[in-house]
Amino acid sequence: MIRLIKSFWHKTYASELFAQLFVVFAAAIDYGIIEAKWIPTGSLPDLPVLHHFSYYHVCLLILMAVVSFCIGLSHIKQMLTDRKKYLLFMGIGSLPLALMIEDATWFVTRWQPILRDEWTMVWPGVGINLGFTWIPLWYLLILGFSGTMFWLSHKYSKKGRNALLNKLGVQSLS
Repeated sequence: MIRLIKSFWHKTYASELFAQLFVVFAAAIDYGIIEAKWIPTGSLPDLPVLHHFSYYHVCLLILMAVVSFCIGLSHIKQMLTDRKKYLLFMGIGSLPLALMIEDATWFVTRWQPILRDEWTMVWPGVGINLGFTWIPLWYLLILGFSGTMFWLSHKYSKKGRNALLNKLGVQSLS
């Protein structure tokens, strides 16, 4: 019985994580291609408050937030209990990852290297110079942050499985 629950729980967690990452990558790549090909990014006005961003960035943020938290929102009842809290960490890790993937997709779609003083570099020259392109520092920070959130998600997944086993009156072996 314990092995069956553990196996099912692990498969459920793995399938939810795979689905989350698939949806995030698909949405971010799609938006990156749309932005590169059809949004006139250079001619749009900047936001009055955040001068570095434009109005389409607000749409991007809202869309990526919905995509990043879609699995968690579909399991909101279970998230309020101890069993599905790991979905919150999956969503928190997915949002900045989606923004990073979208940004990188824009450059790949345009077949344009990231220059030292490019908009995405935030501060000119703060990144890794690969010779033909730059990798912005925030890309590396996002990868570390998202990795940490997915690791915490995995830890909360185990906690939820153990809580379910305890609720069923079964002692966990791990």
